[in-house]
Amino acid sequence: MKRFFATLFLTAVLLSGAAYGADEIAFIDIQEVFKQFYKTLLAQDQIRQQADDIKMEREEIGEEVKVMQEEIEVLRTDSRDETLSDEVRENKRSQLEEKLVALRKKEQDLADFETLRMKQMEQQNTRMTKKLYDEIHEAVIKYARAQSFLTVIDRSAQSRLGTDFILYTNPKTDITADVLAILNEGRETTEPVAPETPEIKLEEE
Repeated sequence: MKRFFATLFLTAVLLSGAAYGADEIAFIDIQEVFKQFYKTLLAQDQIRQQADDIKMEREEIGEEVKVMQEEIEVLRTDSRDETLSDEVRENKRSQLEEKLVALRKKEQDLADFETLRMKQMEQQNTRMTKKLYDEIHEAVIKYARAQSFLTVIDRSAQSRLGTDFILYTNPKTDITADVLAILNEGRETTEPVAPETPEIKLEEE
């Protein structure tokens, strides 16, 4: 439903464009601006570092689980070893039961750890995405006002089928590069890093 109203609004804006000068309507690729914004790249690095930290912690807990499993197998074997006295085998069985309880707790701790840390990372991802988008939005508004544009349309918007709403725009009306230059002013151009770990993505509103 939200996409339907967005489509109606976009259509109305484009149709009403005939009433204004061509230079009063501008287009921008928000996805491209977001991807090339230096703060987005820094945020992605931070998310990747957190993902690496989570992986390391998970491996440490996983190693503890592996050691416990090996100890359990030894105790299980000893508890069935008839060359040992009944008293020794009984003691081994008691140790085995204790280890099994400890193993189940450790495995639950691992599952809880993964759930918690991934949830925390997703929440931080969402917060960072919104903060970055708000900053980009503010830059677009300031630029549009300075250039006396009446409307700025996001040409990266897509329909429910994944097709572009805007099929063509005159390069002269595209302000993507201008806004990006303002946001990255004083920063060296950096190519986006291929996402090998979770990265921040612009969320649809």
